[in-house]
Amino acid sequence: MNVIILVACCVCLVAGRPQYANPTATPIPILLDQRIPIDQLGGYGFKIQTGNGIAWQETGAATSKSGQYTFTHPDGTPHALSYTAGVGGFLPVSDLLPTPHPLEPWHIEQIRFAESQRAATASVSAATAVQIKK
Repeated sequence: MNVIILVACCVCLVAGRPQYANPTATPIPILLDQRIPIDQLGGYGFKIQTGNGIAWQETGAATSKSGQYTFTHPDGTPHALSYTAGVGGFLPVSDLLPTPHPLEPWHIEQIRFAESQRAATASVSAATAVQIKK
């Protein structure tokens, strides 16, 4: 019985210790917040800048939009991206976007060879189809 009371007291002591709250994040001030209300044709726009260096602006219509945003990576690298979006999809432009490696001459040679083989196969298939119809 004494052991149960001792264990219960230890549990109460541990549960009653001060709880250290997580430090609250410092609020980031909004330096600029301009908004153009939506017009009757669906056009809109906004421009936002925050105290930590994030900036975003966008203008658009009912079927397309364009804009840009900038921020700084934790390592100090600035990131800027411009974009358009519409019928052709989302088209970003930035120096930090990955780009494909340039093709080597032998890659181009293989692609041309494959295209010539595909064209030859297509012409043989078309000639065979004409002979079958006769």
